[in-house]
Formats: sequence, structure tokens, C-alpha cells
Amino acid sequence: MRLSAELLGSSEQRTNPLGEREIVLRGLAIPAIEHLGVTRDAFDAMDFSDNRLGRLDNFPRLHRLSSLKLSGNVVTSVDSKNLSKNVPNLPPSIPKTCPRTFQT
Repeated sequence: MRLSAELLGSSEQRTNPLGEREIVLRGLAIPAIEHLGVTRDAFDAMDFSDNRLGRLDNFPRLHRLSSLKLSGNVVTSVDSKNLSKNVPNLPPSIPKTCPRTFQT
């Protein structure tokens, strides 16, 4: 399923146990990151668990985002320049070096 503006608008949005605003995009077979600009940087956390993400790239400016849940995806590449520039509050535990192959 493509990550569309409609899907983002209809997805569960909640305050997680850490008090972070989170959008839940779990288990939707999402193949690629796209259209996240429609969130208007409203979330501290995004749950992409159990999708089909192979690449971490194409992130718009999301200065508030500090947590990505990626379990159940086989991520094979990370656009380190894009993440460093547009998502500066991700902790160092999110790999930001390319090329790199790893499984989350």
C-alpha cells in the first residue's frame, strides 16, 4: 500500500507511554517513505513496524521527529545526508551511514 496523504490522515494518532505524539503506520505493507510533509512536523514518533521498507530516504523536514520504529522491515540502504539534514533529532542509534546493509 502506498503511503498517501489520505492514509496518513486516517492513521491512528496517539500519545504513546513516553508522552510523545505518535502516528501508527504499522503493518500496512508500505514499500517507500513518501508524502510525510502532510504531517506538518506534528509527531515525535512514527511507527513503521512490519512494513516493506527497504530504504530510509525521502524524508521532508521533520525537526520534531525523534523516534522511528522500524522492526519487521529489511532496510538495506539509508540516505544519511537526507536524515542528517531533515530529521536532526533522531538519536545516533539510527544508522546514518551509507552504503550499509542491516536488518532492523
